[in-house]
Amino acid sequence: MKKETTHRLSELAKRVQGELRGPDLEVRGVSSLELAREEELSFVESRAHLKAARTTRAKALLAPPELEGELSGEKSLILCKNVRAALARIAQLFWQPAHPAPGISPLAVIEEGAEIGEGVSIGPWVYVGRGARIGRQSVLYPGVFVGAGAEIGERCVLYPYVVLYPGVKLSEGVVLHAGAVIGADGFGYAQEFGPQGLRHLKIPHFGTVEIGPEVEIGANSCVDRGTFGATRIGAGTKMDNLTQVGHNVEIGEGAIIVAQCGIGGHARLGRFVMMGGQVGVAPGAEIGEGARVAAKSGISGRIAPGEEVAGIPAIPARVWRKAAVAFARLPDMVKDWLKWKKSPGGKGENP
Repeated sequence: MKKETTHRLSELAKRVQGELRGPDLEVRGVSSLELAREEELSFVESRAHLKAARTTRAKALLAPPELEGELSGEKSLILCKNVRAALARIAQLFWQPAHPAPGISPLAVIEEGAEIGEGVSIGPWVYVGRGARIGRQSVLYPGVFVGAGAEIGERCVLYPYVVLYPGVKLSEGVVLHAGAVIGADGFGYAQEFGPQGLRHLKIPHFGTVEIGPEVEIGANSCVDRGTFGATRIGAGTKMDNLTQVGHNVEIGEGAIIVAQCGIGGHARLGRFVMMGGQVGVAPGAEIGEGARVAAKSGISGRIAPGEEVAGIPAIPARVWRKAAVAFARLPDMVKDWLKWKKSPGGKGENP
């Protein structure tokens, strides 16, 4: 929800540890270069956007110090090294989620023995199982299911139709977007041949899921419970929509996992790993701290800390980029080779 408020540029510059250049204007919001109004703050991250920065209606811009000379005199500037981070901090002043007011809907079902903290909002058709615990100021939107013995920390937000299976644990400040399912059984089966052929015998999953503070998980994502022990997601990790985390996976703090990634059981992701969209991680694979994985890559084995990889199977990104260029040239190379092969000198001789 947009907040009707104004802030002086000097106040905003102080908030992001930036330096103000130009008039100390008041602004009423933030927006893109193309959509910004005169009274809004916009941002420019590189020289590629200078033309749009000069023609935008916004009278104030966030910009990196190296662009001061290019924009000086045209706009008020807040100079900061990390423009995107500054934008995030400032935008929080002008926008906040419009969560429902505290209270328990008469259409919710709260089983005996459940503990509900102060200031909690529980919407219609929410089910809270026996012995579950919900921390203070948490919000459960309509249709949320909280299984028996599940624990929700303070200031958590569970959007519509989130499912928490029994016994899972959320730390404080966790956000689960619509349709996320936390704690379903992992995909574990044993194969057995019998008189009627191959059978798949389900392996019971006795474990749980433990999600650290300030984790955000996107819509329709799934995190499976451990076979034994727990599947764990570290503090501050952010997962996009439609991601799949298998049983007994461990994800370190501060990871970024983009949409449609699939992480196989018992895989290990170190702190601050970043994975592009549609990455597949094989069961038991390890990705070291700070590693970066390009979109659509396939990970098996071990990726060293800090390494950047791409491709299927994943290889160092610098090698993959060269291979991709060579692959694009293959049709012409084959055409040239066939042409030479048919030439008089093409019988096993050099062209």
